[in-house]
Amino acid sequence: MEIKMKKLSLLIALLISASAVFSQVKFEKGSVSEVLAKAKSENKIVMVDVLTDWCKWCIELDNKVYAKSEIYDFANANQINYKIDAEKGEGIKFAKKYNIQGYPTILFLDASGNEIDRIYGYVPMKEFKEMMVDYNKGINTYGDLKSKLEKDPNDIEANIKFADKLMTLSELDNAKKHLSKVIETDPENKAGKTDDAKYKLVSLSDKETIIQNLENFIKENPESDVLKEAYINLSESYFYVKNDEGNSEKWFKETLSKYPNDDIVNSSYGQYLNQRAYALMDKGTTEDDYKKGLSFIDAALPFVSGSVNEASAYYIQSKLYYNLKEYSKALESIDKSLKIFNRKLYRDHKEKIEKQLSSK
Repeated sequence: MEIKMKKLSLLIALLISASAVFSQVKFEKGSVSEVLAKAKSENKIVMVDVLTDWCKWCIELDNKVYAKSEIYDFANANQINYKIDAEKGEGIKFAKKYNIQGYPTILFLDASGNEIDRIYGYVPMKEFKEMMVDYNKGINTYGDLKSKLEKDPNDIEANIKFADKLMTLSELDNAKKHLSKVIETDPENKAGKTDDAKYKLVSLSDKETIIQNLENFIKENPESDVLKEAYINLSESYFYVKNDEGNSEKWFKETLSKYPNDDIVNSSYGQYLNQRAYALMDKGTTEDDYKKGLSFIDAALPFVSGSVNEASAYYIQSKLYYNLKEYSKALESIDKSLKIFNRKLYRDHKEKIEKQLSSK
């Protein structure tokens, strides 16, 4: 009876494992032309995930977006899905043709290979689903929004969405015009988009004014639905723009208090702590520097747990231990990184540690 129960438990475990494997977006194999031909035969559009093997946010997209039923149910039923490495084989020419500037970039193409629109970088599941569904319908694309604004230049929704498109294309002056149009058209914020437009304009401030502009926005718009983004932006700007660690820490603490257990806030704070540790790993010169870096990683790990930034944290931790000549601990940390993200950078560092251990 015990043996039968063990076999049954094993079977259940295998079924669960198989379910996890197949509960994903189905990505087609073959060449670009073969994928487009399949799309044409099925009268569907193509979603192309343009990636590289070193892109950590591509891993995050796999784990936190493509693995969600809200995404794969729609993607597998309504479009042809395809992945291509921008640095290998046909992907090199493909990335050049479509002017891919960063990774991941998610292209949506018609069956002739014409671009419908694209998603830039990692986007959380909810926003990804909304864009994917829209692009399948042919709405809220660059072309659709441009056409709407030609018919009605005062269309508030189209102006703010088109501004978002222009911001991703780095057409910032043009984006500012459309954001200003929203504010001018609806100064009393009756449509609920004027505060969003104001925040987006503030986020485009230069490095000399962004801190003050963000603080003013937070003070003047306490009920805004983009207030969380403003808090995060201000916390990050103090660190990344002004290199003011004290004020950055202060604002991060306030943000964490105001938005407890928020994934986006936690991720931002975790990355900030990783960066502080990285600086000590990279430019530190003393044992105290490296130990301080390790304390930042200890603080970061609860905030990056379950994300690809956890792999970054363990890599930095490993490098700090390596600097301290604690090679066994360095090996333990880099193995944790590799379990999350099997990246060449991490493999090379592991090899370096193993050489040190074997020379003892």
